[in-house]
Amino acid sequence: MPIEGDLKSLNFASILQLISQERLSGVLKIRKKNALVDIGIYESMVTGAFYEKGDRVDRLEDYLVRSGIIKKNLFDMVQEIHQETKRPIMNIIIEDKYLTVDEVERIIRFKIQEVLDEVFTWQEGAFKFEQGSVIYPKSMLKIRLNIESLVLEAARRFDEWPKIQKAIFSSDLVFKKIEHPELKLRLSEDEERVANMLDGTRCVDDVIEISGLGKFHTYSCLYHLLTSGQVELAYAKPRTEQTRVKRKIKFNFSLKFLKTPVIIALIIFVALLEIILGNSLARKSAFSFTFLNTEDQMTSGENADANYDLKEIFFYRYDRMPSNTEIKNVFYSGLMRPGE
Repeated sequence: MPIEGDLKSLNFASILQLISQERLSGVLKIRKKNALVDIGIYESMVTGAFYEKGDRVDRLEDYLVRSGIIKKNLFDMVQEIHQETKRPIMNIIIEDKYLTVDEVERIIRFKIQEVLDEVFTWQEGAFKFEQGSVIYPKSMLKIRLNIESLVLEAARRFDEWPKIQKAIFSSDLVFKKIEHPELKLRLSEDEERVANMLDGTRCVDDVIEISGLGKFHTYSCLYHLLTSGQVELAYAKPRTEQTRVKRKIKFNFSLKFLKTPVIIALIIFVALLEIILGNSLARKSAFSFTFLNTEDQMTSGENADANYDLKEIFFYRYDRMPSNTEIKNVFYSGLMRPGE
């Protein structure tokens, strides 16, 4: 039966275990927005992994140069051989003995684990298992990694990640070595490598990029250095404009659910304010203009003053302006003349 669906309904570990139990062979493809992961599997053994995010493709040969395992000038020479002979780059590196098979296999195992670590953090994404497909058909290496062991290691790392992330809460943080720490420890080779890269200018992302240790292991080494008092926080690198825009978009999206209620409340508030101000202005305009209308005023100065007062009284009693006839009927009908 086809194995496909969404990570919300079936998590990554369960997918791998299902493929392992059935001893299937093929390529598991998982996509999350602009990120794509391919995992090659042969009879319940992982043979390779490929990670791509947007325009960035995490290729093994790029990692070898970035981490310093192979020097840039040597890799340029390997590329020239590749263009002339069309031999795969990794085959050239092994066959021409720039690296041994054991060294390359160790690096590939590390990169596969790193890809699995990334997917284990995904809470959503579409997956599909293409049975019979091969991830690297031209590779001379035959990597075989037990799925159960990879899942257990990824689960262990996943459990440790929250405490690490709490201490190192941003990849923009810049750390520096403490010259004379209170507790002098014997560091592991990888911890020593990370510590030597902390020159007070490189942020966590920079160290991950050049350490060659991968995201989780770099964070893990840095966490141990920090909690044991070997390094300290220097500062946080300012975010680029592009990063700030992304954060702003994310923040706006998170408040999207408030958009409709806020608009409705604003409309009601404006309507009420308009009614209140409208009534007030109407009254003021009525006194300002109607009382100045010569048609409604009597020619006699004394009677005009009296009628003005009566119109004001009439307005407050009936909430509208009266005509001259209504003033006569209400105030003059057999009672008294104005001004008497």
